[in-house]
Amino acid sequence: MTYNRGDIVVVKFPFVTREKETQKGRPALVISDPDVTRRYNDYTLAAITSKVPEDIMELEIILEPDKSNGLIKKSLLRLDFIMTIPSELISRKIGELSHEILREVDKKLRFLFKLT
Repeated sequence: MTYNRGDIVVVKFPFVTREKETQKGRPALVISDPDVTRRYNDYTLAAITSKVPEDIMELEIILEPDKSNGLIKKSLLRLDFIMTIPSELISRKIGELSHEILREVDKKLRFLFKLT
């Protein structure tokens, strides 16, 4: 399956405890562009967590749950927590960001990588 920039997907993250290793689904934002030719079938994602602190950092965005983004809790998009993973680790798409929030993401990524 192909995912687009701005899609919110569920990613299987492995968690290891003393007793066992489990995989738990976590939401993440697709920030890579599927139209860019790649050698491998990977996606670059930014982490989303439901642990929202009181003080928000400049590379974070609060996401309120709604039908379009598919989130069930108020969440924090962490643009300082970026990963590239094989497509096989993505379970499914649950929603997508609005164009307005995606523009804010672009602005913060330009700041992060000093592309302004």
